[in-house]
Amino acid sequence: MPQTAADRGPVPAEATYDVVIIGAGIAGLSAAIYATRERLTTLVLEKMMPGGQILTTSRVENYPGFPDPIGGMELADRLASQAVRFGAEIVSQVQVTRIEPPTGEGEGRCILAFAGSKRYCGRSMILAVGSEYRKLDVPGERRLTGYGVSYCGTCDAPFYRDKHVVVVGGGNTALDEGLHLLKYASRLTFVTLGDAFRASQILVDELARQGDKVETCFASTVTEIVGEKKVEGVRIRNTRTNEEKPVACDGVFVFVGLAPLTHFLKGVVDLDERGFILTHACTLQTSVPGVWAAGDVRAGTLKQAATAAGDGVIAALMAKEFLKQQHPAKSSVP
Repeated sequence: MPQTAADRGPVPAEATYDVVIIGAGIAGLSAAIYATRERLTTLVLEKMMPGGQILTTSRVENYPGFPDPIGGMELADRLASQAVRFGAEIVSQVQVTRIEPPTGEGEGRCILAFAGSKRYCGRSMILAVGSEYRKLDVPGERRLTGYGVSYCGTCDAPFYRDKHVVVVGGGNTALDEGLHLLKYASRLTFVTLGDAFRASQILVDELARQGDKVETCFASTVTEIVGEKKVEGVRIRNTRTNEEKPVACDGVFVFVGLAPLTHFLKGVVDLDERGFILTHACTLQTSVPGVWAAGDVRAGTLKQAATAAGDGVIAALMAKEFLKQQHPAKSSVP
């Protein structure tokens, strides 16, 4: 059972906002844009910098309204600037470690977000905390992370000019990042558990056009990442035959899915067996009244930038309707 503020002693209170949004990815920023346009005082708390997962994408080609590709960082900057222009307050480098649902009247009607010695009060809250990259959990992975093991092709591709790189995964992210890697690397080896890629056909077709620069190991998995001070190779096991083989390489990029960043929400809102937040299918409300979830952290989401934006819009408008039905209370934001 989560501790209450009384259990932990007095914590300096911040201003009370109409909406507190945790997470400044596509979902959180979209929610901030719509909340502020509804004249709701809005605070966005972000543990790193605005943008979320989109910052690791070199080229976004399927976001509505952009006929030409746009960089993930540029898209994030545009969304953040738009939210700020409408009046949202974005605070970066704030790690929220727990939230506390309303407990009663007065300040007790607020939903509290705790970050270190500070607490932030909202009459409503939108959880847009996103997800993080899943790990392989094989020998050598943790030790060699940063020394040839990477989870961001956009960030690290230039280090692999004319090198051989192993890409683990077979979905959209793996192929998109792999195609970006090929701007630098001379050769890729894909390792995927499936019998075929799970990515969009346009990406599969583009990869096929790369010819002998790409080798694929279907129905296979990486069992070990080998190297002393840097990656020198991997061991790949065929799941049908159980045969293993060593493959020399200069780097390993892992794209095997996402894990929701909801450890601080256990026991507060309902989660599914994988840790994603359960919400109402239409309103996106969580099990706690006044709290919504949006984007990759929500169970059942399609994990696309455009759908994350849609989630943020829905959550913001639902928060507006919720606040209209509450006892009128003037926000204390200066």
